[in-house]
Amino acid sequence: MESIMLIFVSGGVRSGKSSVAENLAIQCLSPRGRLLYVACGQRTDKEMDKRIFYHHQRRLQSGYQWITVEQFLDIGTVPVKQNDTILIDCVTTLLAGEFFREDKPSYKAKERIVEGIIDLAQKAGTVVVVSNELSHEIPFPGLTADYMKTLGLIHQQLVEKSDTAILVEHGISVVKKGKILCAE
Repeated sequence: MESIMLIFVSGGVRSGKSSVAENLAIQCLSPRGRLLYVACGQRTDKEMDKRIFYHHQRRLQSGYQWITVEQFLDIGTVPVKQNDTILIDCVTTLLAGEFFREDKPSYKAKERIVEGIIDLAQKAGTVVVVSNELSHEIPFPGLTADYMKTLGLIHQQLVEKSDTAILVEHGISVVKKGKILCAE
């Protein structure tokens, strides 16, 4: 079995984190594996449709064959193979889905996400996880504060388990933990 790698990429809105994560996934692709893009955002409005279209076009232009899996809940159930490289985009929208679902308690959202991602990392070759950095945002009371706190706790646990953690600011990657082992 090849070594397992978990890479965490975060940054602010429109920081370039998804592009960085896509390039990392391509660089980490095993010759015997597939390249999976796990889309966690749901189509909710025209703005989201534009973001989905933009991300899809960028993957088409990459020259690589991406398999897109739409997974808004239960991230650990994505069907993967041993040598797959998985890009999960993004934890922020995944948490929103888990946080507001009606069939399972929201206080277990953090565990479902972290355990699901770790489970995927144990099954696949490489997992690249994208999330928004909200720690610099103005705190809001109530439900928004709970959401932001939960996202921060998820980030801490994922970074602790990650081989590499990268913060993207203005399109520039800053490695905060580890190093990029699969880069060319």
